[in-house]
Amino acid sequence: MIHTETAYDVVVVGSGGGGLRAAIGAAQAGARTLVVCRGKANRSGATLLAGANISADIACDGATLSRLGISHSNKDDTPDTWFRDVVREGFYLNNQDLVRLFVDTAGDRLEELLQWGLTVRGMEGEREVSVFGSDILDALYGRAKTLGVEFLPDTLFTDLLQKDGQVTGVVCVDLASGALKAIPAGAVVLCTGGAHNLFSENSGSTDLCGEGQAAAFRAGAELVDMEMISFCPTVTRFPTMYKGNILPYIFITTGYGSLLNKYGKTFTHRYLSPKVEQLALDSEWNKMLLSYAIQSEILSGRGAKDGGVYFSLPSHPAEIMEELYRDLPPLTTGIYADIMKIFAAGRSLTVQPAAHYFEGGIRVAPDMSTALPGLFAAGECAGGLFGANRVSAATTEMLVEGAAAGRSAAAFAQGAAAPVVDSAALDQLEEELLRPFGRTGGPAPHELKRRLHEITGSSLTVIRREEELKKALAGLKELEAQLPLVSFTDRNRTYNRQWREYLELRNMLPCAWAITRSALLRRESRGVHVRSDCPQTDNSRCLYNIVLSHRGGVETLVPAVLTHTKPRDGVWRYTEYIEQVVEELDGEEVRP
Repeated sequence: MIHTETAYDVVVVGSGGGGLRAAIGAAQAGARTLVVCRGKANRSGATLLAGANISADIACDGATLSRLGISHSNKDDTPDTWFRDVVREGFYLNNQDLVRLFVDTAGDRLEELLQWGLTVRGMEGEREVSVFGSDILDALYGRAKTLGVEFLPDTLFTDLLQKDGQVTGVVCVDLASGALKAIPAGAVVLCTGGAHNLFSENSGSTDLCGEGQAAAFRAGAELVDMEMISFCPTVTRFPTMYKGNILPYIFITTGYGSLLNKYGKTFTHRYLSPKVEQLALDSEWNKMLLSYAIQSEILSGRGAKDGGVYFSLPSHPAEIMEELYRDLPPLTTGIYADIMKIFAAGRSLTVQPAAHYFEGGIRVAPDMSTALPGLFAAGECAGGLFGANRVSAATTEMLVEGAAAGRSAAAFAQGAAAPVVDSAALDQLEEELLRPFGRTGGPAPHELKRRLHEITGSSLTVIRREEELKKALAGLKELEAQLPLVSFTDRNRTYNRQWREYLELRNMLPCAWAITRSALLRRESRGVHVRSDCPQTDNSRCLYNIVLSHRGGVETLVPAVLTHTKPRDGVWRYTEYIEQVVEELDGEEVRP
């Protein structure tokens, strides 16, 4: 039986930076607010991993940074300049109304964090304030507690409650007891992050399985541009004990180390012009550009024997290592110290692109509302802000969108009737959630997850093609048919790993389908979406957002929201269009 708990004005799902900031926004507006946390309230989600607590950042325009006394090196920079950069970096696929919100309120979000005790550790660029992810969480959590926000830790969100087409709460699993709970709410804010664990190779935490996107999709909300996924280019693949570690990426970002193919030679010049290559090695564009170059080198047969490329960190002359340890003091402790021993022994790491950030997600309006009344979303689980490529900080996104979502959710809840729980819908949902406990002889969840990873690993890589995408859709359809047949060997509902994997698969499969279907529909190469069989960027016919709706299986190509600026019309080869965008960012005259 699903037990119905006390009702709240606003329930926020997710306790990372976006969820905590949404809870603060709702509480500040007078709403009784609950945060549902999969783990510990201020130590779960993706924010804790931001920069691996070596080099995270919050972005803001230079004029605001100067006003706050943080940096005067870019004081002529304005939100308008930043706006144009974000839109160009996103290859004009951004929802420009969301970008406007982003650049206009980022300064307010940073300033309040400083007031709440955030420690600034320096600058990483002209717009990037260096911080620790844990520092962000501590500042937000402290503020939320002060405002009376309540927390429900060790709780797994599964579904949205609805009544008469309006969201009225959430259903969750208490991981400690295995009990199912329905929590009524006047409004719900989803801040559940990305869907990293659709991929065996990813740089995210293990609790990022797309549960917000999938639950919203099941309930009737729209997903937008799900094909747009940024890959972190240099994530550790070998030695396997450090698999998933992003230290090589931190090194590349800070200017240290080299990428080598199996012959010990550099290779990025094969795929990028000198100007674009410099951008790849010296800026946050490295995610898109290096991922493209590395994947191309692997596909050419010049990758390392372990399946990626080599990351080398020369240790001579000794002064180089002295500089490195001075720039990155955490390298002397813990796992980082162990990895540094590999380099000291004259060996390298094998690295490869790994799923890192999801530009697509739940389709939202500038107030963070969705197509479902009473449902709001913020942060990485929401789509539209960064278009086809994220260069600016996701930490700023979660703060800006979280604040707007919390404020909007509180206003909606205050004008809504008391939430009503549909008992018949609860009974149906309970049967689905508990079905594997009553079955025997079916496939194990971990086996379906392994097959899912085989599909995503072969079809949803940095470089895609129609044949593989169609194979992926067929494979996902087979897995979808297998999911209701899953059975458990462990019948205990307390911290049941098999049950958790089953519930995760309920979310991962629809997300994987949405990504694959969108990738197939976008017959061009734009930003982080590269099709080897469609190598052109087409502003004449493809400047649209791909919107998916579960209701009726509707797929819509919606013109991009170009409310402030428009790109040049035309068709270019993928790398040629990157050159054009780089020239625009540099303020150069674009060649016809």
